[in-house]
Amino acid sequence: MSQVSVPAAELWVKQTGHGDDVLFIAGLADEGSCWAGQADDLSDDYRVTVFDNRGVGRSSTPDGEYHIADFALDAVELMNALGIASAHVIGSSMGGAIAQELALLYPERVRSLVLHGTWCATDVYFREAVRGWQLLARAAESPREFFLAVNVWFVAPYIYDDGTIGEWASAAEQNPYPQSVDAFCRSAEALLGHDTRDRLGQISCPTLVTVGSLDICTPSRLARELVELIPGSRLHVFEGAGHMPYVEDPPVFTSVIRRFLSEQ
Repeated sequence: MSQVSVPAAELWVKQTGHGDDVLFIAGLADEGSCWAGQADDLSDDYRVTVFDNRGVGRSSTPDGEYHIADFALDAVELMNALGIASAHVIGSSMGGAIAQELALLYPERVRSLVLHGTWCATDVYFREAVRGWQLLARAAESPREFFLAVNVWFVAPYIYDDGTIGEWASAAEQNPYPQSVDAFCRSAEALLGHDTRDRLGQISCPTLVTVGSLDICTPSRLARELVELIPGSRLHVFEGAGHMPYVEDPPVFTSVIRRFLSEQ
């Protein structure tokens, strides 16, 4: 684990394993540690890199506006600093938007893509959802209150019904590197300008699009649109999962990723 300087930020990064490179890109408010289940498994056969995006976890929080292309540039500069010529890139939600820009702006750096729970262009409906998250962040009386309210969008109902969400909320309260409300809202603002719809036909690397069947944040209609627009891509639906099957059921999510990577 270390801090790596890129032109715009100091990024916390962790690498494990040996072999072909796999780069995981986390979503809004998620730290790189959200991929722990996948990193632990895949590092038997791959060199796995996870990192905290700017504005979250142990990475720095630059001033000014954020755009998805800025996050993509952070990622490619991180690859440069770590000597990663190209990688299998896996991104979830905002991380999937970042991965799209990475593949479009720097195609020679991306061997394959896994785009989970993500979308190609922010419509009015999704824009208002993001605005709602920002309002929640500003209005919540405590981090726990915000965590419990906002994650209704992001996890399957059983995570609430069986009490797991309470355990996760308690763990989040103990996080020594909490994201500030300002950093969350500025990162969320970047989602509003995301639009790759007219460029996705340029992606030529093997691409797997995945989504949870119960995802209300980025539902399957958005995943199917990606598949329609990315040549040769294919879709996998995680039945019974919400927006975050990589933490809801890590072994199931990882098995699908491993199978895809083994084909490349």
